[in-house]
Amino acid sequence: MTVDINAYYGTWPYWPLINNDLDSMLRKMDRYEIEWAFLASLKGVFVDPAEGNREVLKVASEHSDRFRPALTYSPYASGKESFRRELEEAGVVLVKLYPVHHSYDPLEEPFIAELLEYCGKYGIPVMIPHRLMMTWRLPTFEIRKIGLLAEAHPETKLVIGSVNYLFELQTAFDVVRRYPNVFLDTSAMMAYREIEIAVKNIGAERLLHGTCNPLQNPAIGPLKIRTAQIDDADQRRILGGNVLTLLKERIPDASPRQGSQGSRPIPASE
Repeated sequence: MTVDINAYYGTWPYWPLINNDLDSMLRKMDRYEIEWAFLASLKGVFVDPAEGNREVLKVASEHSDRFRPALTYSPYASGKESFRRELEEAGVVLVKLYPVHHSYDPLEEPFIAELLEYCGKYGIPVMIPHRLMMTWRLPTFEIRKIGLLAEAHPETKLVIGSVNYLFELQTAFDVVRRYPNVFLDTSAMMAYREIEIAVKNIGAERLLHGTCNPLQNPAIGPLKIRTAQIDDADQRRILGGNVLTLLKERIPDASPRQGSQGSRPIPASE
C-alpha cells in the first residue's frame, strides 16, 4: 500500500497550477499507484483555516476511499475552538500546522500546546512543514523548533515536512535521532540517493512517503523510494507501512477503503 502523507487541494497563489482538480489528482494517484492521501487545503494555509478545513472535510467525505483530511488550526483564526469536535468526527485524520504562514511561534502559544496534547492523547499525527514545497524561494520554519515541540510533547507524533538536502537535512536527522516521536516525510528529498542516505542515518521506520501533489509532480514521490537501493521491506515501510503504524491507535484498519466505522470514539469534552 502506498499512502501520501503530504498532499494539497485548491488554488496556489504564486503561479498557475496544472492538474490541481480532483479528477486529475485521482488519475495521477492511480497512475503512480498511490492508494490514498491526506489532503490539506491551500485555502487553509493562505486565507482561512476554518473554511479550508470545511473544504477538505467535504472532499474527504465525497471521496472517502481515496482521501483523508489534513486539518489545520491557527491561534489567531476563527473556528479553532471546534478542533476537538472536528478531529473526533473526522476519524482517520492528520493535523498540519503552518506557523510561518499564520504568523505565530508554536512554542509560545497555549492553544498550540493544548492542540498538541490532544493529538498525542488520541493518536493523531501532526505535520509541520519546513517549507510548503521544494523551492528555495518559499519561507521556512526552523527545524530545531520542531524538536523543542517534540521534547515538550513526547506523546505526540510530529512529522517534519518538505526537507531537502545539505544543512537542513542534517538538522532534521539530528532532531529525529534525538526525539523518538519525530518522523520525516520524503516529499522534498531531491538529492542523489537521498532515500538511501536517510535510511542509513535514521532508519526506514522514521520516514513517511509524501508528494506535495499537485504542487509537485506526484510521480517523483513513489519513484525515488521504489528505485532506492534499500530492502523491499524498508520500501514498504516508507511507502505506507509507517503511516499505518502511526495511525493504529486511531483506527484498527487505517485504510479509507474500509471506511471509518472502526474508529475508536473520542470524547469531545476531553
